[in-house]
Amino acid sequence: MNYRQSLRRRITLSFLLFGALLSLTITIGVYFAVEDIEVELVEEGLQSELEFFLKQQGRPPIGAHQLSSDIELYYVDEASKAIVPENIRNLSSGHHDLETDHDLFHILITNESDNRTLYLVRNATAFEQREVALHTALVAAVIVAILIALWLGSWLSGKIILPVSTLAQQVAELKPGHHSPLRETNRYADDEVGQLAATFDHYLDQLEQFIEREQEFTSNASHELRTPLAVINSAAELLLENPQLSGRVRSQIERIARAGSRMSQMVEVLLLLAREPNPNDANDKPERCNLKESCLEVSEQHRFLLQGKPVTLRCDIINDFEIETPRAVVAIVLGNLLRNALIYTSEGEVVLTVNNGLVEIKDSGPGIPREQLEQIFQRHYRGAQSGGSGIGLAIVKRICERQRWKIDIKSEEGVGTTVQLYFGNKQ
Repeated sequence: MNYRQSLRRRITLSFLLFGALLSLTITIGVYFAVEDIEVELVEEGLQSELEFFLKQQGRPPIGAHQLSSDIELYYVDEASKAIVPENIRNLSSGHHDLETDHDLFHILITNESDNRTLYLVRNATAFEQREVALHTALVAAVIVAILIALWLGSWLSGKIILPVSTLAQQVAELKPGHHSPLRETNRYADDEVGQLAATFDHYLDQLEQFIEREQEFTSNASHELRTPLAVINSAAELLLENPQLSGRVRSQIERIARAGSRMSQMVEVLLLLAREPNPNDANDKPERCNLKESCLEVSEQHRFLLQGKPVTLRCDIINDFEIETPRAVVAIVLGNLLRNALIYTSEGEVVLTVNNGLVEIKDSGPGIPREQLEQIFQRHYRGAQSGGSGIGLAIVKRICERQRWKIDIKSEEGVGTTVQLYFGNKQ
């Protein structure tokens, strides 16, 4: 049986097969029983007719005798044997069945010691017609039994799986952090379905506890990380305002400022990924982000990666557009993609294009081998030339899935890599 079918269909088919098998078994048994009884009745009936006639009349005279409307008796010797119909004349002694175009006959032939033969012939056409009617009734009974099994299976399967369907619907409506309808009433009996509902309840309790712990952790981490990051960023800004800083010191402070800014963005994004969106929350409205401004800002923040390399970074703004997403989220996605392009491109150019609903980053780097393209979004996966931790693109993929963006990477070894990020229609 195909277990990909629905449970109700499987129960219905089981009832149908059981009903069909049972009715066929009974029908075959009745058929063979009727056939066996028929043979016994025919043989015993002819023998009884003959014995009754001989007991009443004694030995009959030579010739043909009509015993009843459907029985004839032929008592002949060698000289008178011609009066016996040709199709039964030369049959051996015993019981015989003879079928003609329209009739069926049961025949009993007895040879006597004085070369005389007795033929008892019964026309069994009417009996055969009743037998055909019985067979037809048996076939009809099988069909009716199968139809009843089909209806009964469909009806019973609906009753049987109703608690399962109800439970499945309730489980589909479950949302972590919300009150579970499974706990509102003890509507399930102490059976397998009730045990399954209890298991779901237990699992939901554990899940909610886990989510509560995660939310507490992210909230605490957000509070604990934002304060020192704000201090670092403020201190870096104040230090950069000092005109007496040497070039080397200023470069190091700028590096600290970039790391602090990027860390602040990362904290915001990680909190966003950890938080379940609530469209009914009036305070959870997403902010709007201008892609032109974000791309230019991200480009300027990463130009330091071009120092000492014959690589140019160009931004082509074809059509500007906005999306409803926090600015930090866009900065993290574009920053990871642009940073990879700049790091792995040793010469040539990196072009960042902004068009209606699309941001494209194209580089002239070494390219990505085809066998690695399907794995680059896996967490902690690092290619042969990668020196990072392997989580940047995994975070990008996670953000794209959450925001329902589409990311497409095409690469050719020795030519370069093109990343296309589709944000959808213009907001």
